[in-house]
Amino acid sequence: MNAMTMPAPSSAPPPNYAPQQRSNGCLWGCLILLLIFLLPPVLLGGYGAWFLYDGYRRNPVLRVVGELVREDGLARQALGPGAVVAGVEGDVFSWVPGKSTDSYQVLLEGPKGEGHLAVTAHHSAFGPPALDSAILTGPDGRRYDLINHRQLPDDGTARPDNTI
Repeated sequence: MNAMTMPAPSSAPPPNYAPQQRSNGCLWGCLILLLIFLLPPVLLGGYGAWFLYDGYRRNPVLRVVGELVREDGLARQALGPGAVVAGVEGDVFSWVPGKSTDSYQVLLEGPKGEGHLAVTAHHSAFGPPALDSAILTGPDGRRYDLINHRQLPDDGTARPDNTI
C-alpha cells in the first residue's frame, strides 16, 4: 500500500443513533441565574416591609417608645390622649460587641394629629433598652424633649396654620 493513497470509503451505512431528546438546558440555566440574582433583594424587601408594617410591634426599643408616648404628659399635650405608634419612617442600627445603638424616626398618631418622634437608644446584649433622646415634633410643628420633659426653643422653620 502506498503512503499517498487514501483508503477506499466504506460503503456501510452510517450508524443509527437514537433520536436526541429536546433539552431545556438554556431555559433552566437562565431561570436559576435569575433566581440567584432576584431572590436576595426580594427576601430583603419582604423583611423590610414586614418590619415596617408589623415587626416594629415586637421591637423592644419601639415598645419603650410606645409606652413613653402613652405615659408622657408632653406627648399627651401635643398629640392628645391615646396617641399610638403608627409606623417607622426610618431606622439605623449600630452594633459593637456588648452594646448596640438604635435610632428611629417614628410616626405617631393621636386625636390632635400626626407627630414625628426621633429616638436614639442603646442596650447591652442582656439588658433592656435605655432611651438616650426622644424629640417629638407635634402636629403644630413645636418640638418637645420627652426625656428631659421640656419644650425646645423654636428653630425658625415655618409652622402650619391650623386656625379656622
